Amino acid sequence: MQNSVTYELTVFGGAGAAGVIIAFLYDMFRLKRRMVKTKTAMVHFEDIVFWIIAAIIFFLSSYVVSDGETRAYYYMGSFLGGVLYFSIFSSPILWLLTRLIRIILWPIKKLINILRPIIEILIFNTVKILKKIRNKAALESYKLSIDFRRLSNTFTKK
Repeated sequence: MQNSVTYELTVFGGAGAAGVIIAFLYDMFRLKRRMVKTKTAMVHFEDIVFWIIAAIIFFLSSYVVSDGETRAYYYMGSFLGGVLYFSIFSSPILWLLTRLIRIILWPIKKLINILRPIIEILIFNTVKILKKIRNKAALESYKLSIDFRRLSNTFTKK
């Protein structure tokens, strides 16, 4: 263990980097919620997943940067890293990533809208055929049960 100011500044910087990474991870969850409507139960599950991943990142960075020693300046560095990220980088990064994802997904949405009538017809016909098969199977099953009843009646009659 070193007792120098450079070591403590390195630990403080590493903790700040961990705070930035955790804040960026939170922005990815926010981006996902912005792009896809999420139900309340799923939001709670995602929050639990976020905090588990954040804890792993926090403690792994503590292990790598300061051999697992966590002092007050380590917590302060990670907190300041997160605050710095949210105050400077969060809005532009979310805006940019939202636009990029929408640009990438635009042709896929158009293709789906073009193919939707064809897919609906295929699904309708498939359901129709499956209903016919189900009805035919039910009828054959009914005929078979009647045949078995007749057969058992022939053997049981005196």
